[in-house]
Amino acid sequence: MNDFTLIILGAAISLVSSVSVTWLQARYLRRTELRATARESTRQLTSMFIAERDNPAETTSKEPSANLTEAEMTAAALADRRTRERVRALIRLLRELKLPELQELSGTKPERARQQICDHALEVLGAHFRAERIPGLPQSVRKILDVEDEALNIHAGGGTSKPDDTAASEASSATGSAANRGGARRKSQAVPADGKSATKKTGDKGKEKDVDSSEFWNND
Repeated sequence: MNDFTLIILGAAISLVSSVSVTWLQARYLRRTELRATARESTRQLTSMFIAERDNPAETTSKEPSANLTEAEMTAAALADRRTRERVRALIRLLRELKLPELQELSGTKPERARQQICDHALEVLGAHFRAERIPGLPQSVRKILDVEDEALNIHAGGGTSKPDDTAASEASSATGSAANRGGARRKSQAVPADGKSATKKTGDKGKEKDVDSSEFWNND
């Protein structure tokens, strides 16, 4: 009985050990594959941003470049969430640099802004490749991000009205309300005047009747 128990216990230990070793090996291989995929994606994104920065034809083209389309798909393979979100935001800015509203609000020329965005993207990818903390946004890129929503609203036709138009509409409404108040005041003043004249006419008619009646009795 004791030998049988020892055999069962040894088999259980061997089974648990085999399962644990298999699970650890699979996890290690999975991590290795993910790390290799992330490194390959980082290399591809680096080459794409370099090509986007050094290609002068992209500043005059109205269509999004093939590099940006491929970079947007490749960015999904990045394992780190902060790096992935930062790269996607930079790709989105590169797509929107052709908007005149964004250029006017940011005060940056598209050629200069493209170079700054691509340089910052290369810094982010380099830090991710070295497993370091990603750098903060430069002031110029942060300014473009701050005015991005406003530029998109204006481009879509949902911008606010101009200050001159607003002032003109307020002045016209104030003039109209003043005219309405003046007309109402004149009407209120005209009503008592009519009432007084009507009362005066009624009193004069009564006096004429009294005079006629007195003359009638005097003649008799």
